[in-house]
Amino acid sequence: MKLEKQRKTNNFEYNGNYSEYQLSGNNLNGKKYGLDSQLNNYQIFLYNRVLFGLSVYSQEEIKEMHWEKRKRIMKVHKRAKELLNVWKQQVVNSWSTAFFQAIFPKTEFTEYFVKTAADTDKDYSPKISFKELSITKKQIIEKLIQEGILPANFYQLKTT
Repeated sequence: MKLEKQRKTNNFEYNGNYSEYQLSGNNLNGKKYGLDSQLNNYQIFLYNRVLFGLSVYSQEEIKEMHWEKRKRIMKVHKRAKELLNVWKQQVVNSWSTAFFQAIFPKTEFTEYFVKTAADTDKDYSPKISFKELSITKKQIIEKLIQEGILPANFYQLKTT
């Protein structure tokens, strides 16, 4: 009964850092949390473009964009996606290997699993999130810089 009354009045209480985000979607009224507060808009844009590809642009911007630029953005996005998916697989495989070695140390399955733990598939997209793997945005940025997907001077870039 009480929940029904709350729904009718739309009077839910939101708490925490993202209270404004929960109420207004992506509009945080200029506020940034976590690592985003240390990055400028250009750095955030580059990071998002690598992770999300052309979807960071409006349809109008995509139509006006030169085909070579679209192709380059899609190529970099695909490369980053493959890299991050393989990285997720490596993390899961290392956790799984450690688990099986601790629980079933002398079994054939564990031996086989340890031998094949390095096998990954760049086309496989793990459904597990970075949060569940305890991988932070800073670690993702460092990995993308290390692999040459983001520029080496990423943290020094300024809005032009």
